[in-house]
Amino acid sequence: MKEKELREHATCSLCKRGIGHTSVPLFWTVKIERHAVLLDAVRRQDGLAMQLGGHQALANVFSRDEDMTEQMFESELTLCEDCALKSDLIFKVFPD
Repeated sequence: MKEKELREHATCSLCKRGIGHTSVPLFWTVKIERHAVLLDAVRRQDGLAMQLGGHQALANVFSRDEDMTEQMFESELTLCEDCALKSDLIFKVFPD
């Protein structure tokens, strides 16, 4: 990670303090993605596999290699060591 990118990650996404406040020179970057399965693509792939005698590996070779999911959400978080090690992290990231 270069200096510019480190400066972008200098503040914890949860506690809003600097990543160095723990006196430990470690921090986390966490990428969160939410995907929706594209059922038509899955059905096409499954149908091709059935036509090829149930051989999924063969269907992978002969298929169009299309996307099977659509990305709905993406976020990247920077976490200080304290926040990353808390067990209730998921509730702070995605509150009701």
